[in-house]
Amino acid sequence: MSPGEPRGRASSPSLSRGPSGAPTLSLHAAIARRAALTLPELGLSERERRAVLESWRARVGSEYASARVFAALVPQAMAAGLDADSVHALTEMAAEELDHAVRCARVVVALGGAGALAECALPALPEVPTHADASPLEALLRNVLDVSCISETVAVALVGSERELAATPELEAELAAILADEVGHARFGWRLLEVATPSLTPRARTRLGAYLACALRERVASFAPFLGHPEASRAAQSLGAPAGPATFQVFVETIEQITVPGLERLGLPARRAWDVALSARAA
Repeated sequence: MSPGEPRGRASSPSLSRGPSGAPTLSLHAAIARRAALTLPELGLSERERRAVLESWRARVGSEYASARVFAALVPQAMAAGLDADSVHALTEMAAEELDHAVRCARVVVALGGAGALAECALPALPEVPTHADASPLEALLRNVLDVSCISETVAVALVGSERELAATPELEAELAAILADEVGHARFGWRLLEVATPSLTPRARTRLGAYLACALRERVASFAPFLGHPEASRAAQSLGAPAGPATFQVFVETIEQITVPGLERLGLPARRAWDVALSARAA
């Protein structure tokens, strides 16, 4: 995004649906408002080229869908009594995720042409948990643990690694912009926990630990398939191909070196939750 360019512009609403009638992503107008992105030919095999392209196509959908998570946290933050600046920050995070989708879509077009975005399916949009069994603050903290302290903290490590390997300054700039936002998303959750955890009762801390074990177990399951992927070449990784087992290793190291110690310092039983999550995978 160029300096001073607004994140959104007034336009006539439109609907985009595939042949089956299911909603699809339509980002061509948003891409057209930005300068074209060019990427080099690095002598990739056809298999590697497809892997790189599909990786970025998947990221378009996942980044777009992530906007709904931060949008869903807005009413939860209001109910928990967060200040207006914090609520406004969450709305900006939702907009940033939408911006990430456009950035990733520009890469897709640079790799495969405008047709590569045709009928890009909108991913599943499961409901963000409301946790009716908990107080408004505890419900919000459960989601923040999952979103900021796990997902976005891991994203910082992964995108940071990709940025270091980026094939061109243009691709590095796209990843740097995404990385800066992910850092902010992670920090938001960590700061909230620092403020909120001192007032939690021992029972609330125990419940948060139990929820954390469930969230970590789901994340382990989502990253485990990378263990079965072949390791991509350096050239393919420089254009954004998944690193295979190394991706899973970055996930594990981030949880063990950042998430678990950070939550333990706040008085949450993160080590036990992580052990439970790993035991579930081993079983």
